[in-house]
Amino acid sequence: MDAVPSEDVLGGMDRKSPRRWFVFALVLTIMGLPFSGRVAWVAYGHPGDDPVPQLRYLDAALRAGGASDMQGLFPEGEFFSWVLTGVAAGRVARDESAASGDREFARDLAVRALAAIDGKAAADRFGLGGPDSPGSLQYGVFYRGWRLALLNEIAAWDAGAAARARGEAAAILDAVDASPSGWPESYPGQAWPCDTVVGLAAAARTDPVAAKPVVARWLARTKGAIDPATGLPAHRVDASGQAIGGARATSASLIAAFWPDLSDDPSVWAAYSSAFVASRLGMTGALEYPAGTAAGVGDVDSGPLILGLSAAASAVTQAAARANGDIRLADQLNREIELLGVPWQVGNERTYLLGQLPVAVAFFVWADTTELRTQSGASSGAPAPAWWAWVVVPILPAGAVWLVFLLGVRRRRRSLAANQGTA
Repeated sequence: MDAVPSEDVLGGMDRKSPRRWFVFALVLTIMGLPFSGRVAWVAYGHPGDDPVPQLRYLDAALRAGGASDMQGLFPEGEFFSWVLTGVAAGRVARDESAASGDREFARDLAVRALAAIDGKAAADRFGLGGPDSPGSLQYGVFYRGWRLALLNEIAAWDAGAAARARGEAAAILDAVDASPSGWPESYPGQAWPCDTVVGLAAAARTDPVAAKPVVARWLARTKGAIDPATGLPAHRVDASGQAIGGARATSASLIAAFWPDLSDDPSVWAAYSSAFVASRLGMTGALEYPAGTAAGVGDVDSGPLILGLSAAASAVTQAAARANGDIRLADQLNREIELLGVPWQVGNERTYLLGQLPVAVAFFVWADTTELRTQSGASSGAPAPAWWAWVVVPILPAGAVWLVFLLGVRRRRRSLAANQGTA
C-alpha cells in the first residue's frame, strides 16, 4: 500500500495548516465585520447627529482652553471655534422642538461665545483697529460679519442683541456701499470676497429691506472679481477689486452657503457644484481647486488635500447644500462625516476626530444646524457614495482567506479520497 503523502495541497504545509488558515480567516472576519457593520449603519441606517451632544462637548472643550489651542493651527482658529459654536447654539436655542433644558443650555453657550469674541484681544488679531470710516470697518469685515451672524441668533430672545445687530448691519451695508472696490478689508491690505458675502448675508438677515438696494449696487460693480473659469468670485481680490487667481472651494463653499440670503438665483450653487463637487474613491467631497484644472497644494485654509479633496471645504459644503436645498448631497456629506470623522459619544458629549480639533467639531455642528431650505430643490448631480464597496472592503481580506481555506479543504479531501482508492 502506498504511503499517504506528508505534503498537503496548500503548498508543503503540515496537516495542521487548514486549521491555521481557519483561525486566520476567523480572526480577520471578527476584525472586519464591525467596520463593515458600521459602514452599513451609517450608509443605510439613521446615524445620530443630534447637535446638543456636540455642543456639550464643545462647551467643555472651550472651557478647558480648546479655542486657544486652535489658534495655533491657523489665524482664525480661536475665533471660528467660538463663533461657529455660538451660531449653532443659537439655532438650537431657537428650536422649539428641543428640550427646554437643552435650549437653556444653548442660550447660555451662545451668549458666552459672543462675550469671547467681543473681547478686545480677539478683535485686535484682525488689525484695522481704527474707528469705522467710509469704505472700512473697525476690525474688518470678516470679524464684523461673523459677529453679526451670531448677534442675529441671540437677537431672537435678547432685545439688546437685536439693537446691536441693527447697528452692525447698518455699518456693514454702509462700508460695502462706500468701499471703492466693493470688498472691504478683512486684514490690513487684504480682502477676501467670501468675507464680504458673509457680512452682507448677515446684514440682509438683520434688515432685508435696507440690504436689498445695497446688494443690487454691489453686484453691479464687483464683476471684476469673478473668476471666468467658474463664474464664482475669486478666492482673493486686489485693492481695486480685481481677481487674484481663481476660485477655490475653501472660500467658494462659504459663498455658496450664504448666497441664498442675498439672492434666490440658483446659478451660484450650480456653478459651485459643477466646479468643485466630485467623487473620489467612492466618496463625495469638495475639490479645493476646480475640476479640470491643475491641482494645487493644501495650505492653512484648506488643510491637507486627499486626491484633491479638501476636508474643510467638504464640511462647509454640507452647510451650502442645506442652504441651497440640495437635500441629497447634504445627507451624503453628513453620513460621510459620521463615517470618516471618528465620532465618539460618552454620556451626553459627542466628539469627532478623537476630540483633538474642537474647531472641526464647531464646523460640523454649524453645518448640521444650517437651515435646510427644502423649497429650493437644487441638486448638485453628484454621484451617490459607493457605500456597497465601503461595506465590502473591510471583509475582503477575510473572504480571500476563507476561499483559500475552503479550496484547501476541498483539495485535501480529494487527495485523501484518491489515496484511499489506491490503498
